[in-house]
Amino acid sequence: MEEMMSSNLYNAHRQWCIRPPDERFHDLDSLQAFTQRLKDASEEKVRGLPDVHLDVTGHSGIAMNGSEEPAILTNWSFNQLCTVAGAPAKYLRTLPPETVIECLQHSLSKRDAQAKLLFRNGTGHRVISAFTGPKYGRIWDADVVASLKDTVEGTGWRVPPARNNGGSDNAGLYASDRDMFAFFVNDENPIEVGDARLGRGFFCWNSETGSRTFGLTTFLYNYVCGNHIVWDAEQVQELKIVHRSRAIDRFRSDALPALNRFVENRMATEAITRGVDQAARLKVGNDLDKVTEWFKEKPFTGSETIAGWRTGRNEGDDVSTLWGMVQGLTAYARQLPHTDARVNLERRAGALLKNIN
Repeated sequence: MEEMMSSNLYNAHRQWCIRPPDERFHDLDSLQAFTQRLKDASEEKVRGLPDVHLDVTGHSGIAMNGSEEPAILTNWSFNQLCTVAGAPAKYLRTLPPETVIECLQHSLSKRDAQAKLLFRNGTGHRVISAFTGPKYGRIWDADVVASLKDTVEGTGWRVPPARNNGGSDNAGLYASDRDMFAFFVNDENPIEVGDARLGRGFFCWNSETGSRTFGLTTFLYNYVCGNHIVWDAEQVQELKIVHRSRAIDRFRSDALPALNRFVENRMATEAITRGVDQAARLKVGNDLDKVTEWFKEKPFTGSETIAGWRTGRNEGDDVSTLWGMVQGLTAYARQLPHTDARVNLERRAGALLKNIN
């Protein structure tokens, strides 16, 4: 897993902002039922590109026809088809369906290659949910959710509460016909460093239609607010699996063990605690002048050091220590109006913890 700098995490916040009510789920049981229904209604087939035949549907849409029941292309699978055909999807959408079909059919007929199609039986019609290369390695959303359920059920892990958004109180568990996302935290056994009590959390996401990788992000955190922004995340580690031919093998051999270790707290907790303890003991100065002198050799401006010192002191942090100054700097970063400046300062502050001798 790749380790990233200390920062605030917005992954779950973005999901909280954009997901409509019908993509929000109350618990893992309902999320599992939804994703399992999609899997049960799905079928993978490999087709030669010259054998793909397109027709206009009754609603001026585009369907794939041939020797079997017609299947309607979704907006997403149409984009994928255009990519496979080497055609500009955005431009083709401005043309009449008949012209689009003629262009795509001409391109497909010239390509001696195959594609893997994901068919789904919907309400009253059949759709193509994904149109990918033949070596696409599908990890089913239902399998990811089932693994999450097996791992966290009966433990102290939970979805953090959130404010109502989009007409629904449900937040943290999301899924659609394209992807899924889950957010869990556990603050029952926090890692204590001075006055700080760091909980543990993780994000897990996947797409069985090729819209994103499989991913797992684990982290320690200070707190989670009502719109699911994770503040002061430490020890952020991320694992991504691209959907290639052996993706399911990597999911089983890499992702599941990593998740189990983290959930069961068999991660390197001692190393984490030792590093944070070291930062809490490392004195950088008993007053502002001495702290500023210490930070002259670090990648911070004088005004940033002063602002971090004052912010940390106002929030009750021991700014005579490296840990207190990192807390102060990240708290000050949250006040910056521009995202780029905020993230840049957060990363530089987090780097101080990684570089403790």
